[in-house]
Amino acid sequence: MIDRRMPQAVSALTVDHGAKSVTVPAGSLVIEATSRAERLERVPIVVCASKDESKLQGLDLKGKAIVVLANGEEDWRKTRAFNRALAKAEAAIEITLVKQPDRNTDARLLFPEEGDEGRVPRLAVESRELAELFSKPGAIDSSVSLDVPAPQDDRVVVKNVIGILRGSDPKLKDTCVLVTAHYDHIGTVETAGRLAMKKPKNSSDRVYNGANDDGSGTVSVIEIARALARVSPHPKRSIVFMTFFGEERGELGSQYYGAHPVFAIGRTVADINLEQVGRTDSTTGEQKNNASITGFDYSNVTDYLERAGKQTGIKIYKDPVASDEYFRRSDNDALAEQGVPAHTLCVAFDYPDYHGIADEWQKINYENMAKVDRMVALAVLNIANSAKAPEWNADNPKTEPFRTAQEKARKQ
Repeated sequence: MIDRRMPQAVSALTVDHGAKSVTVPAGSLVIEATSRAERLERVPIVVCASKDESKLQGLDLKGKAIVVLANGEEDWRKTRAFNRALAKAEAAIEITLVKQPDRNTDARLLFPEEGDEGRVPRLAVESRELAELFSKPGAIDSSVSLDVPAPQDDRVVVKNVIGILRGSDPKLKDTCVLVTAHYDHIGTVETAGRLAMKKPKNSSDRVYNGANDDGSGTVSVIEIARALARVSPHPKRSIVFMTFFGEERGELGSQYYGAHPVFAIGRTVADINLEQVGRTDSTTGEQKNNASITGFDYSNVTDYLERAGKQTGIKIYKDPVASDEYFRRSDNDALAEQGVPAHTLCVAFDYPDYHGIADEWQKINYENMAKVDRMVALAVLNIANSAKAPEWNADNPKTEPFRTAQEKARKQ
């Protein structure tokens, strides 16, 4: 991977609007992304109301500066799609107008093949004058000038950690079930940046431990692997136990695995991803002896979990909001995009210390977590021993892109 450190802005940003010129000093600018030094002179401007890829349809963006009117917290998945669309359209720069730029954005991980790409520079700008000037979306008679310095790149090694329990059936052992979690969290107070939801005020503790997110999932993968390894004979299908790097930075580890799987994606029948399975003090109320799954009605993986839950005393329920909303907010998403029926199992979707400094081991409900792990282990065992692989729900239109990807993977 490439550890890319963002440079400090060294020049002011100048906007020429008719006869009017507005200058924003370098101290009010934060460079969020760039791949090389850029010198932009009188680049035409297009204004967008938000980072919504669909709003770019039909616009000529090549060589343009895209000014985005920030309207609160952005969904990072929509942001990623928006950024990709700008790169594809060969925009010159993306400038987001914010009330207060986050200055803890000086490092990011990139895949090696991304490091040399001509990516669109991204800039956060604090300027009330520009916010008033660009109050409406669309192309306007304005231009921007700015010097963007080059970043500093260093090569770093990060790894997915994988253990394989080989299947025992001659016909099914070359197919597999994934049991996954992510082992990274958001770092320290100095490095967490916008990922920190709750920054400490008078605390000497500087480390975001992430005991629940996702230490709980990581240790659960290990314990489930330890238990199923003792089953004799081994399950018919192979089981891949894996902890991912870089989920908090955009599902980097799961994306990498999707492109470099140990079993072909077309022969990977399911993924049960474990996230936040340790704490029961959900903001919606105490969550004991139950668990929820994202994409509840997206595939029949849910059926295996429900049956295992009845045998182990864990109720699997559909959260009316989080089921769909959180489906694309964890590592299961990267596998689903490849076509694998993949879901994230969770006990508390939100809890008081989410991305906070106080998410520590003392707050884990270990007895409940062990019970959830036994349920997951039984569901995985049943999938691994099933002659028929789980399938996407063809009656749910939201699964259409995943079904298409699965069909493609099975033909390869």
